Amino acid sequence: MITSELDTVFQHLLNELSILEASSKKQYLQIRKAAFAPELAKALHHEQTWINDHIKRLKLIALELTKEAKKGGASTGILSTKSYGRKKDDVRDLLMIAQVQQMLQTKLVLYKLLQRLANVLKLELTPQLLNQTIADNEATNTWLDKIAQRIISGETLIIEVGS
Repeated sequence: MITSELDTVFQHLLNELSILEASSKKQYLQIRKAAFAPELAKALHHEQTWINDHIKRLKLIALELTKEAKKGGASTGILSTKSYGRKKDDVRDLLMIAQVQQMLQTKLVLYKLLQRLANVLKLELTPQLLNQTIADNEATNTWLDKIAQRIISGETLIIEVGS
């Protein structure tokens, strides 16, 4: 691919991730409020997922690009919006964990591709910013795996939830 095509793909992915991160932030807040397990609520707190940092990094990346990122056109219809009911229980938490992990996997794929493109485009700061964001998302995914395993094994989850 020629550089202009790579730049177009990069900008599209950047826009897609911006939309996905904004959606993730809203969804994390909703799931935190609906969670039965305090540990799940804590795992999705913005200070634990670093989502605000992800959004800031995407804005910094957009500034580094020579062209302004295109607005609109991206679609992130990956998540189910079905309700899990009002009863807070372990089954509901497992379904919500699966939903969040689906979102995380999509984000990881896009971030890793964006990182490869950033290296080819010789962007100076972007690869480091993307590395940190990838690590943050992987850490959140690992924590959610541990919570799911504890729920499945019947282990009691007790943790103080911050605001």
